[in-house]
Amino acid sequence: MDAIGKTRRAFVQQLLALAAASTAGLVHWSRVFAQAAGAGLERIAGQIVHRGDASYPSWWASMTWYVFKPKRYPEVIVRAASEADVIETINHARQNGHRISVRSSGHNPAKSVLREGGILLDLSQLHGVELDAKTQTAWIQPGIRANELAQTTTRQGLVFPAAHTGMVGLGGYLLGGGLGWNMRENGIACRSIVGAEIITAEGKKVMASAEENPDLFWAIRGAGPGFFGAVVRYKLRLYSVHQAIEVSTYVIPVERLAEALAEFEKIGEASGKRLEILIKVGRFHPTEKPYVERELVCVAQFFAFAHTGEDAQELMQPVAASRLAELSILKRENIPITYPQLYVPPETDHSSPGRTAVENMWTDEPAQAFRLLADKMIAEPPRSPRSFFLCGWSFNSTFEDPSVCIRTGGRHYMSWYMIAEKEDDIEPNYAWMDEAVAMLRPLARGHYINEIDPVRYPQHVEECFSPESWEKLQQLRRQYDPQNVFHAYLGGDDPGPGT
Repeated sequence: MDAIGKTRRAFVQQLLALAAASTAGLVHWSRVFAQAAGAGLERIAGQIVHRGDASYPSWWASMTWYVFKPKRYPEVIVRAASEADVIETINHARQNGHRISVRSSGHNPAKSVLREGGILLDLSQLHGVELDAKTQTAWIQPGIRANELAQTTTRQGLVFPAAHTGMVGLGGYLLGGGLGWNMRENGIACRSIVGAEIITAEGKKVMASAEENPDLFWAIRGAGPGFFGAVVRYKLRLYSVHQAIEVSTYVIPVERLAEALAEFEKIGEASGKRLEILIKVGRFHPTEKPYVERELVCVAQFFAFAHTGEDAQELMQPVAASRLAELSILKRENIPITYPQLYVPPETDHSSPGRTAVENMWTDEPAQAFRLLADKMIAEPPRSPRSFFLCGWSFNSTFEDPSVCIRTGGRHYMSWYMIAEKEDDIEPNYAWMDEAVAMLRPLARGHYINEIDPVRYPQHVEECFSPESWEKLQQLRRQYDPQNVFHAYLGGDDPGPGT
């Protein structure tokens, strides 16, 4: 065989070897190269794992909550044990030309913490809480989870509008805005941030509030995973716990969805701010059967954040006056629950790690969106029967707020989730999602940064903000991170370090 043939054969063999390694889950670069990226981090008190270390695959897999992960591999994972570790890591990255992604709990469905090369800075072990019941505020670190915070604050008769899923870490949740419990009354969660401590790209710890570094304060209230710093503590405004929370649940056949949607519209118009309305469509009934044998139904839940039993009855009056009980095949009405019980994982949470295609939108036309998505699910069933969509009906009560950078462009929030049982489901899920996104685009009034797919739909990133806010965010990135130490948004322009 001539030299060219030998070279081609060697090249093909290398490609096959790389493909096999990728199929196994990782493409290992040399340990020497990976360790070079982390050289100089010896003063870190936390844990450091290099690409090529025997423990790297398990660490890499644990960085995101989801079963199916993108083939993007940071060179080094640093699990910070203190703020000093955060500063050390950022300084090291800036001085050596490495990029940083920041993780709190890895629940972002875009898996944005996993980037190719650079350093993944894991803040999940920073989960302290300092609560001041007198001022109804709390300093929290980014790794604390929603259910943990609820358990701590309710002991003092206080609550925070944390994520609906109890396992979500508060750091990324707050950075992206935060769609939490009782949002109609308290607003999007980032509006309850009253201060923060941030490690900048220069490795300096600064305070951000309405009075101090107000531009940074504005940016952390909704910038999401493209933020150009590491928030190590948030100061949050807390609220008095409601003493008489009640929930009513109705399971409605999808064949009667049109009738139910008419009722939802009436209830949404008549209800007060302390009635939260969550509606899901999926194969949820009967729960004792495997998903594949279940019926496609609409599940509507109404949460009354009440002070007394009489108050709860008044909040639920629009529901009681509706036809939902008549339309339902199963109902549970006026069930008392406590605030921590809101964080008991619902059935959809057990399916969530299988999500492979996720999108959302703010809309003023939820009934039309429901009909389109339900018809599509019936005509073209997703690969997994665990796929579903949901709506926070009349979820949004504040459309314009110049103190936050995020935009909530519609009254209602909708999101839909394609679940995969195996890797072969991923591409069909994307195809289904592409059609759904195109179909619903005329109804969209913007998107929510924490639940978009910026790789598949990069245009949705900018649509999470007003044009003015988007331009201001870019200007602040150039000002506070001129060397591009922190990764920008997935799917958009993400210049290399120092460019």
